[in-house]
Amino acid sequence: MTASEKDVRQDDETREMISSMEMEDASKRGGSLEWLAVSSVMTVSIFAGLLGYDIGVMSGALLPMSRDLSFTSSQEEIAVGCLNFVSAAGAISGGTMYNKLGAVKCVKIAVVLYAVGMLVIAASHSFAMVFLGRLIVGLGVGLGFAICPQYIAEISPPAWRGVLVSCFEISINLGLCGGYLANLVFVNLSDSPRWRGLMLLPLVPTALIYILNIPKLPESPRWLLREPRNEALARDVLVRTCGEAAAGPALADIKEIIAQQNAEEESQGDRGKKGWARLFEEPVARRALLIGAGTAFFQQANGSEAAVYYVPQVLKAAGVESERDQLGAAAVVGMCKTVFITVGQFSVDRYGRRVMLLSSIAAVTASLWLLAYCLGAAQAGGSAAGITLFALCFFMASFSLGMGPVTWVVASEIFPLRVRSKGVAFSMAANRITSGTVAMTFLSLSRWLGVGGAFSLFACVSASHFVFTYALLPETRGKTLEEIEAVLAAGSSRYQRFVDDEEVASSPTYEANRSGVPIRAS
Repeated sequence: MTASEKDVRQDDETREMISSMEMEDASKRGGSLEWLAVSSVMTVSIFAGLLGYDIGVMSGALLPMSRDLSFTSSQEEIAVGCLNFVSAAGAISGGTMYNKLGAVKCVKIAVVLYAVGMLVIAASHSFAMVFLGRLIVGLGVGLGFAICPQYIAEISPPAWRGVLVSCFEISINLGLCGGYLANLVFVNLSDSPRWRGLMLLPLVPTALIYILNIPKLPESPRWLLREPRNEALARDVLVRTCGEAAAGPALADIKEIIAQQNAEEESQGDRGKKGWARLFEEPVARRALLIGAGTAFFQQANGSEAAVYYVPQVLKAAGVESERDQLGAAAVVGMCKTVFITVGQFSVDRYGRRVMLLSSIAAVTASLWLLAYCLGAAQAGGSAAGITLFALCFFMASFSLGMGPVTWVVASEIFPLRVRSKGVAFSMAANRITSGTVAMTFLSLSRWLGVGGAFSLFACVSASHFVFTYALLPETRGKTLEEIEAVLAAGSSRYQRFVDDEEVASSPTYEANRSGVPIRAS
């Protein structure tokens, strides 16, 4: 063997060894799924289930509540939609409260607000009291929406973050289904005990969560590391949530990001600048805000809230007159939504954020056009009602496969560390305001355009969502939160649009930036 052949062989062996080491390092950074991470995600996701229950149960409780307290149609819209507007305020306050109090204390406050608000609603004897109770519940819901997805993302191993953050959306759907089923169970009661019992029912799990589960929650390691003296505690949380092998690299990455941010602040003389100013002024934060808040806005702008709150009214427009049949069909829609959200949860880390979201949006758009056609048709009842129910289930299944779970994943992981709490809070506020706008205007919009016309408008919005996502969303599957920040800093021209496992791990057409994230070489 000549000297040159030996050199070539040695180079090949060296490259294979380096590739093997890089793949091993990537595996370690992915982390293992530890029980503390699972139990913590389950605890905060139960809170999401309570919100889902509220959405589902209001679709059935609104009918007897309105009859019992003599609501007008405008008061019905306000009773449903005001919670979402107030939850936007709760979400904005959550960005500041998280920085000061940490995630665990914020979750405690959110649960207490939810319980107090539901008690006020159950004791109400006028629209004003119902409105007050919905305001209190809304503050708790908004705070929980701002804190819980971010908290899940920060305690999750990178390889499991998509699945675990998706648990938040799954819990919403389980609660939604529970609300629909509770409506069926209580349907034979007279109006007053029926809707009041539905409001009191979730207080039992709420109390159990507060007493048994929340005290065991670990604080977010990224929040703990804001103070250097908490490093040992942060490392302990990382070991118990991501595994021993991933804890060291994760701790080093977080400390490096914090050190770089502190150095930039000192060099620019802006240590006193508030987080909200950073969110709107810094290029990377603005790019993340456009993606995160835009994705959160479009999730609700397609009319999904109208479909879940007003299932009985939509089916009535298709010719289903019996209240029991309307509630039974609503339960079928809820079950469909819950089943498919589970499929979406376990697909988001396998196929990636972009693939799941774009596929979901395309199917949602098609289902909305089908709904618009069915509800705009002249005939009612019979086959028209059956096709409408199919279209509703198709819509919910399509939504749950991607738009439901991926929205929370994107919003929780896309923001840089120093503006993450405020970025997530702003995105959740945009989501809740959009949701409230849809919920509070759907009945009026239906009277103006017709129910079919309203869903035609939602279909156009959904088509715009597809263009937005295709143009702006990078693929973040398999990356640490610190690596995602580096991707945004590199600029949209270097985004990864679609990747597979081999491409992420070892493709020679990728180069590593300062954080080790694979970015397509120009």
